[in-house]
Amino acid sequence: MSVLSEASGAQWRADFKSHRSTKAFRIQMLLLFACVAVSLLSLGVGAVNIPLDVILNSLFDLDGQKQTYVIWKSRLPRVLIALLAGASLAVSGVIVQAIIRNPLASPKIMGINSGAALAALGTVMFLPNVPVTYLPVAAALGGIVAAVVVLFAAHLRQVSPARLALVGIAVGMVCDAGVDYLLVTAATLEISNPLVWLTGSLWARTWVHVQSIWLPLMGLLGLTMVLSYQLDLQQLGDQTARGLGQSTNKMRLLLLGVATLLASISVGVVGVIGFIGLMSPHISRSLVGGRHRLLLPTAALVGALLVVLADAVGRAIAPPLEVSAGILSAMLGAPYFIWIMSRSQKGQST
Repeated sequence: MSVLSEASGAQWRADFKSHRSTKAFRIQMLLLFACVAVSLLSLGVGAVNIPLDVILNSLFDLDGQKQTYVIWKSRLPRVLIALLAGASLAVSGVIVQAIIRNPLASPKIMGINSGAALAALGTVMFLPNVPVTYLPVAAALGGIVAAVVVLFAAHLRQVSPARLALVGIAVGMVCDAGVDYLLVTAATLEISNPLVWLTGSLWARTWVHVQSIWLPLMGLLGLTMVLSYQLDLQQLGDQTARGLGQSTNKMRLLLLGVATLLASISVGVVGVIGFIGLMSPHISRSLVGGRHRLLLPTAALVGALLVVLADAVGRAIAPPLEVSAGILSAMLGAPYFIWIMSRSQKGQST
């Protein structure tokens, strides 16, 4: 009787997983369609509004009116950067939340974003003629240094999730203070572009920026899918993960390194776009559950959708002026963060 019940339970779990996977696939296809639709919308809005038929003519070289320069030289690269950066920030958030085992965690809490911003800003201000392709490298190094400081301060041999979060907040505050110091001590003419960049803007992004980030980000996003099972084990706790054969500290370091590079390279190109690494995992988890094989691609699509939508809305509000994507994401993310905190506290009290 017990054998039959176990077999029945195994069959039920298999059917449930199949249903969940099918549901997740439909959701992911819907999100992909939404990303394409919003990307086309983003190509058409701004100081020059372009109808959909003109966009399609320009993209696919069809007969009819075209706006080839505006679309190919100006808007298409920033849309691609928004998609890449949004997906990377979201996936980085998923990894950090799994490592710390806290749904309120994000790359910002680990000090990664702040370290990347400090390094990129310092590069811009002290080496004003540096090629734009070096900014993602500088940001990646800054994020790595911040992450290494967090690890050593949290004691490398006993990298507990709570200790990582607390030390990460402290390191992030120090880096933010460094950013403020650079801005305060710089000449007025030197801080105009850095200020725009710090608000999370995709203004003046070109194919040069796309070429500097697409290969490392796509490689890192692919690597996270390979490590999705390891993320599932991380959330089970150290003892359970070790019992299932995982070297928890080494895997945690590897995963943290991947999350650091994803967030830092993105910050190096689009600046500081807050709350994407926090909102996207939560939205995705409510759609497809917590299994990382399904959660990671869903979060990537949600993050890409949020950033490209924020960029499009920022250009459509009051053309020819632009509102930075980082400002809009913060306006949406701050109330969302408060709502998440209230729900978690309510759950704990009950």
